[in-house]
Amino acid sequence: MELFYLILIVLLVIVDSFLIQNYASEKKSKIVTNSMGVETIVPSFDVQTGKAFTIIGASVLLFLTVVIIATGVVIINPGERGVVFNIFTGVSSNILGEGIHIVVPVINKVFLYDAKRQEYTMSGIKGEGSKSFDDSSMWSPTREGLQVGLDVTCWFKIDSVKLHILHQTLGQRYAETTVKPAIRSILRSVIAGYSIVDVYSEKRTLIQKDIFEKLRNSLAKDNIVIEELLLRDVRFPAEFTRSIEEKQVAQQAAERMKFILEKEQREAERKVIEAEGQAKSIKIINEALAQNNSYLEYLKVNKLVENIKVMVVPSGTNTLIDLKSMENQAK
Repeated sequence: MELFYLILIVLLVIVDSFLIQNYASEKKSKIVTNSMGVETIVPSFDVQTGKAFTIIGASVLLFLTVVIIATGVVIINPGERGVVFNIFTGVSSNILGEGIHIVVPVINKVFLYDAKRQEYTMSGIKGEGSKSFDDSSMWSPTREGLQVGLDVTCWFKIDSVKLHILHQTLGQRYAETTVKPAIRSILRSVIAGYSIVDVYSEKRTLIQKDIFEKLRNSLAKDNIVIEELLLRDVRFPAEFTRSIEEKQVAQQAAERMKFILEKEQREAERKVIEAEGQAKSIKIINEALAQNNSYLEYLKVNKLVENIKVMVVPSGTNTLIDLKSMENQAK
């Protein structure tokens, strides 16, 4: 359509120049005879006027053509999309992609949108995030009514295929008027369903997933795609933090005491086992002594062997060993 309008303007310039030139050619030049009988051809005033009009008209139309073309050129930068609004037909479903486009000025107006991945951050650390509408941490009540501070980053983008619908329903300030309130509202709704212990514990991953799913479903109907959500940090009230620290100290003390008790119990069990072993050994020895008195003599000899280094016995004779004297010698 834009190319058709451009061709039409060029044709009008050509036709206008032709008509003016044709009108000027119909006016004949005048032949004037002076007093000496010499004839002179004098151009008609209308011919001169026609040529002047031709030059002026062509120049004006050429200038207007250049102005119209210049004001009708739209450049779509990388990562952008354009929505065309026509004063007669309304918003067009034909989305302009990257590159140069020509539209009819006044009749058509192009609205540019960022089609790249965008970021919205709420953080207690100043300077985090890349958008002008970033906020500080949002404090939200848990199921018990205790306030927790949430640091959240959400990445989103527009649905380029349905950009014309988004333009009609939300407009160019969709991030400020729709994305931001939706994130804050769903955060409050989800956190209110969990206890403060859940937020503190490993369930934080489950909470993050819950927020992401609800936010994605909520903004999909507005043609906004939620790509990722990260629950980056949680801030707790001072009282809760203090109670957690006290609980951790108590748990560490309890675990230490449990370790000591278990150690003492193991030591007692070891002594019982050792005593039972000694009792068993004594019982076996007593039973052996009751059955054979020579066993006691055997034990004495073994005990003496530990203290007697050398014993000289005459060869070729029967030797009798006096245990009493050996005991005295060992002593």
